[in-house]
Amino acid sequence: MQENLNCPDSEIKSTEKSICSVIYFSGTGGTKRVAKAIESSLLNRNYQVNLIAIDQSASAIHSTDELEILKKSSTAILVFAVHAFDAPEPVYEWISQIRCNDLSSAVLSVSGGGEVWPNIGCREDIIKLLESHGFNVKYEKMLVMPCNWVFKIDDNLSMHLINEMPNKVDKILDKFLTKTIRRTNHHKGWLARKITRLEKKTASRFAQSFNVSERCISCQWCVKHCPVNNIQLVKNKPVFSNKCVMCFRCVYGCKMSAIETKNFQVLKKGFDLNALETRMKNKTLKPMNECCKGIMWSGVRKYLNDEDGY
Repeated sequence: MQENLNCPDSEIKSTEKSICSVIYFSGTGGTKRVAKAIESSLLNRNYQVNLIAIDQSASAIHSTDELEILKKSSTAILVFAVHAFDAPEPVYEWISQIRCNDLSSAVLSVSGGGEVWPNIGCREDIIKLLESHGFNVKYEKMLVMPCNWVFKIDDNLSMHLINEMPNKVDKILDKFLTKTIRRTNHHKGWLARKITRLEKKTASRFAQSFNVSERCISCQWCVKHCPVNNIQLVKNKPVFSNKCVMCFRCVYGCKMSAIETKNFQVLKKGFDLNALETRMKNKTLKPMNECCKGIMWSGVRKYLNDEDGY
């Protein structure tokens, strides 16, 4: 890993109202929170921020000049939730349509487990694609937010992660905007690559196993919020096509809990960061070392203890 090496002063502009484009893909809201925290920190630093959601849903808000502003940006920051130990397919598809000219960039991945195997190397291929399309990637880092699949983590630990995230964002921007280079030597091993290929191959059909219960009121929330337009209303019931990217937004976001699945990857009690904050409001959090035990959470402990540096 290279760190604390300075780029030429001309490579990252720090003049008043420089434009930074923040591009993100978020499924259930954790990565969106990271993007909004980056936006807030940049605004406090007197940057103009171009916030771009990689989201095709009817609920997504896009400005007509996002890409034109991207061309005028002095910096860009890509943020994505790790999927299949990699970047989600919509991120690859979005970048494949973009061309930049030596745009100074940072790549931030967001996971529930931290910078540990098998997430090691999750940024490798997306950075290669970015660089082939004119992005000059200077900085890369992993952020950790509450896990939304397979493993239900302690509410106290989730709140520690939520509370710490803005601090980590500030530290990252302190480094990136002052021309610090941070590139890792992390590579995706053969086993992780094999799992990535398998999971992405099967992901497209993931939602087809969902069952829509009688609780469905045909409100079309899931139809309007699917980031890849994978859901249609047929005879007043949502029907899932074969473009799913396993973001879990529909199954967790349904207000009637009408989308059901027995798949072990989906948390049985759902996932809602706003509800989490409500039930934990005014509660004294357990110390991190009491709610983050076991080898499975070693990467989270390392992250919260700031052992890998920012």
